[in-house]
Amino acid sequence: MGKFYESIPPELVPWIMKQEVFWVATAPLNPEGHVNVSPKGVRDSLHIVSPTKVWYQDLTGSGVETISHLRENGRITIMFNAYDGPPRICRLFGTGSVHEFGTPEYDKLIPPENRRPGSRAAIVIDVHKVGTSCGYSVPYFEFKGHRQVLLDYFDKRERADQVDPNGHAEKGLKAYWDKENTKSIDGLPGLALAPKVERVPDCRDEMRNAEMPEGGSGTLAKTANGNGTVAATGSGVLLMKHNLRRQRMQDFVVAFALGVTVAAIFVQVVSTL
Repeated sequence: MGKFYESIPPELVPWIMKQEVFWVATAPLNPEGHVNVSPKGVRDSLHIVSPTKVWYQDLTGSGVETISHLRENGRITIMFNAYDGPPRICRLFGTGSVHEFGTPEYDKLIPPENRRPGSRAAIVIDVHKVGTSCGYSVPYFEFKGHRQVLLDYFDKRERADQVDPNGHAEKGLKAYWDKENTKSIDGLPGLALAPKVERVPDCRDEMRNAEMPEGGSGTLAKTANGNGTVAATGSGVLLMKHNLRRQRMQDFVVAFALGVTVAAIFVQVVSTL
């Protein structure tokens, strides 16, 4: 049985941030236009700001459908699936806005120390409805790791722009934006500022070379939910997991020591018989 909420329930936040992939759906107004569904799978890309606002770091791809559709009509849905544990599907229905690389809004959300190679925009969604459903037909999948191909590919293109005197190399990221990301497949406008901004795309070496952290997307933050309580997001979930593992290790050590003590007492009792 499906349930609907006016905002993100606080009990769903840790589960959402744990997911290794989420799906973004948008569509043009033209009934003959192409509906788009895109998977997003890079950790630290999704952020929950409040029960009614989320955003994610949009990386460069071969198309620009989401950005184009949002510029035209703003409609967007984000979907999460449970691929292990209890079955669940969650959808965030909302209105999205695009903040391209080179805008003050982008810089505020994604400073250089948090920027991933190929990052082209911040997509901010005002959530007006949340839906959950059973997900009984979604199969189990075992997560093995994230692919690095996209990050490595656009890292090389960014480096090409950085060494080019004009900051716009033939094989650079801006040239790729110009060629692939200025219009949707239906001809709707896509990136407008990012390919032309004077600043050269760059990210800190720690983000360029960092290994994916364990256990979900997001930032080390705490956000207030609608009830005035606080829900940990992103790396906050990682911290909780770390503390849980540490507590389990401590419990194991205590149990082991207790077992050794009981065994020694047992040996002494037997030896006196």
